[in-house]
Amino acid sequence: MGLLDDLKQQADALKAQDTDKTESLRGNAVAVDHALRRAFLYMNDLGKQLNIVQMPSPFVYKLPTVGDITGLTFRDFFADFRTKHFIDKDYYGEVHLATRCGSDKVLSIKKGPDDMEKFRDTLWQYNIEHKSEQYRDQRKVITHEMFEVKCDFRVQSKFEGDHETGKLKIMVKNVGDFSIDVFQMTALEFNDKAVEEFAKYFIGRPNEWTEIVKRSVLSQRAAVAA
Repeated sequence: MGLLDDLKQQADALKAQDTDKTESLRGNAVAVDHALRRAFLYMNDLGKQLNIVQMPSPFVYKLPTVGDITGLTFRDFFADFRTKHFIDKDYYGEVHLATRCGSDKVLSIKKGPDDMEKFRDTLWQYNIEHKSEQYRDQRKVITHEMFEVKCDFRVQSKFEGDHETGKLKIMVKNVGDFSIDVFQMTALEFNDKAVEEFAKYFIGRPNEWTEIVKRSVLSQRAAVAA
């Protein structure tokens, strides 16, 4: 075999490898696109119904030093998506979900000088709407601060797709309590059953969402690695 023939054979082999790799990546991107599309369409439809029904929320929010906040209702549900250009076309890239879980109740909370800053930091950390006013004595020394806290909390989620690996990362905030959780699974695992169980989880209905996540191959690999 001559030099040119040898080089041509090597070039053809490399082109074939590139084609196989591109097709594999495109397959992962399609899986991510279908999973995110499924999430958006289901949750967007759910939100439309919730905005009409305004379903009571079972969530109990524990505000430190204050206690449990209950008697809330879901409202103002919103769903949106972002696309991402990958290889040669646009795919679903992210899905954003948000709703408000609240009531018209406003809590009046008094905090002394030793606790004011810490309580204020807590409210900012949990993204809780509030107003406050400091009070001083005749010597202009701060004696206490009164906080007016709205019982109206943002519940959020963000789905991110990794088009190269075919994986999903799902972040949720304030679902059930003031907390942030992150879940991972493959796009192929996020089927019709998974999106329905996630929806139940997101609004506090009995669900199997955590079990579905635990059964993911990504969770099993992480457990083995640990």
